[in-house]
Amino acid sequence: MYQRHFGLRELPFSLTPDTAFFFAHQGAQAALNTLLVALRSGEGFVKVVAEVGCGKTLLCRRLLAALSAGCETAYIPNPALDARAMLLAVCEELSIEIEPAASAHRIVKELRRCLLG
Repeated sequence: MYQRHFGLRELPFSLTPDTAFFFAHQGAQAALNTLLVALRSGEGFVKVVAEVGCGKTLLCRRLLAALSAGCETAYIPNPALDARAMLLAVCEELSIEIEPAASAHRIVKELRRCLLG
């Protein structure tokens, strides 16, 4: 409906943000720069927090597109995970095989082995 009415080439609204439409206004560019500096200086883990609709998902996707191929990333879009589920999600993203009954200690140990070599 919108596409034809307004003469648009693509649908204007999508559930998955398109990084081609990232508008680098002062706040968004500052956030992206902060993330890039933190990751390139070896900070390791970064958590992005903001109100719904502020562009966190688009920012994260833009960040992933800006990182070099040599970077290992784990994108966990669901923050409502308990500690064990979060560890398992990170391991899954990094292709670390974990036994289903593994203790939290074992999970962290395997994660550390992967990240620190």
